[in-house]
Amino acid sequence: MKRMNLEALMDILDWFDDGLYDYIDHILLTKVDGAERVRRTMPQLRKYARELVAAHRGTENAYPEGI
Repeated sequence: MKRMNLEALMDILDWFDDGLYDYIDHILLTKVDGAERVRRTMPQLRKYARELVAAHRGTENAYPEGI
């Protein structure tokens, strides 16, 4: 499976209007070490985003995979 980068993660969170999108954006914009904080949590964030995609697969709100 292809490794998810920050751009793809944020796109998924934005698609589902998930509150983590705004939280991560806030961290990146306001914390001196924001990028490092997000980098350290990427494994958990990737897992969360993949679970969101899987939970909505086959529904009207499904994330457009493979486009």
